[in-house]
Amino acid sequence: MMKPTNKTRRIWLGWLLVFGLLGPALGRAQPTFARTMQFWKDPEFINKFMASYGVKSDVEPKINADEKELFDELIPQIQADPKQAIVMLAGAITPESSAALDFTLANLHVQASDYPRAVVHYRLAIKKFPDFQRAHMNLGVVLIQLSRHAEAQKELVRTLELGGEDGNIYGLIGYCHLIAEKYLSAEAAYRKATLFSPDKLDWKLGIAQCQLQQQKYGECVTLFGELIQKDPDNADYWLHQANAYLGLAESNKAATNYEVVRRMGKADAKVLNQLGDIYINEGTYDLAFEAYRDAAVADKENEVAPPIRAADVLISVGEFDRGNTLLAQIRLIHKNQFKEADRLKILQLEARVQLAKGEEAKAVKTLQQIVDRDPLDGESLLLLADYHGRNDEAEKAELFFQRAEQLDNFEVRAKIAHAQFLVHRSQYAKAVPLLKSAQAKRPRDSVQRYLDQVVKLSRLAKG
Repeated sequence: MMKPTNKTRRIWLGWLLVFGLLGPALGRAQPTFARTMQFWKDPEFINKFMASYGVKSDVEPKINADEKELFDELIPQIQADPKQAIVMLAGAITPESSAALDFTLANLHVQASDYPRAVVHYRLAIKKFPDFQRAHMNLGVVLIQLSRHAEAQKELVRTLELGGEDGNIYGLIGYCHLIAEKYLSAEAAYRKATLFSPDKLDWKLGIAQCQLQQQKYGECVTLFGELIQKDPDNADYWLHQANAYLGLAESNKAATNYEVVRRMGKADAKVLNQLGDIYINEGTYDLAFEAYRDAAVADKENEVAPPIRAADVLISVGEFDRGNTLLAQIRLIHKNQFKEADRLKILQLEARVQLAKGEEAKAVKTLQQIVDRDPLDGESLLLLADYHGRNDEAEKAELFFQRAEQLDNFEVRAKIAHAQFLVHRSQYAKAVPLLKSAQAKRPRDSVQRYLDQVVKLSRLAKG
């Protein structure tokens, strides 16, 4: 092959500038990190990807005089009709032609968003010229586009071995490790990337995600604190820092962050439900109710499970009126149209409120309606057992306890409740086997202590 002249070099650079750029943006590492993998739009990365920094003779193939003439004709053809340019270039490639032709054809396929074909021709270019640095790099990026991250990582590492040390390459390697859940390696690569581009946001977000996955919550709080100072209106930063605070068991600080996002008008249903849970744990039930109520309104998907769960939580802590209000809101939002399981759950919660308010006749009617439709509703069976037990209807109570005991998810709870019912009636000997059975299936210290006491009472009763 002839030694490239200055004019040849200019043509070589020209076609690289035309064809080096990828099409659509790459996918995100995690949905919650909105900017991750958007770095490739950065002009610095584009310039390097497009090889505007010149050709390295030791890691780039040369072209001969005939190939030079081909590129002279090819560039205007691509501007006029890229599809025809692909046909023209494909017809000129032979096993003996320069790897530069295969590389250019691969870039044209990338421009046409035909990534599988691009991979084929990048690999052909590398087969002809194994040390083709830019082909290894572009192949790595395209493989990421195809979600073939393990293959991509190998190509990017090879790029480094060929002297292509660059912050973007390290960042891409970090991304591949992140997808593979190799968080320590990913963090190391991202940190290497920040040495080249200390202010690049994508690498900092990558580090933060690795820190969250490795439970380095303190470091993560600090990092997002720095990002918040630079961009206080970015809701994602506040939310990620809140997650780190939760990891540190600092729920009050997490709640503060969620409230900031709420005042921004950017708190979705998930955030508001999380905020409600924090307030429940703190015992501030009025604030919890407001958060849960706003979550039900903010839910664009109109999911019914989260607000039903929120109502259940409020009722479980004794906030019967607020729980009932939330149930009424759920009925209004969903226009009283529910799947059967959701409808029965709402009825069950309403029955619990009725029992709490002394409206037992209404509650029993509702609960009986539920178990008639769903005989496997353990919660309703236990509520009916408790009701009949408190009203000295022992046979009915025992029947409902026994039905609940047949359900895997309620067996332990039902046997303990049944045993407590029997102990209350001084039937200690009958309670002991129920407690032993429950303890055998799910051992707990509190149940063992209760069992020991009941055994003693049983012995005393026998005299």
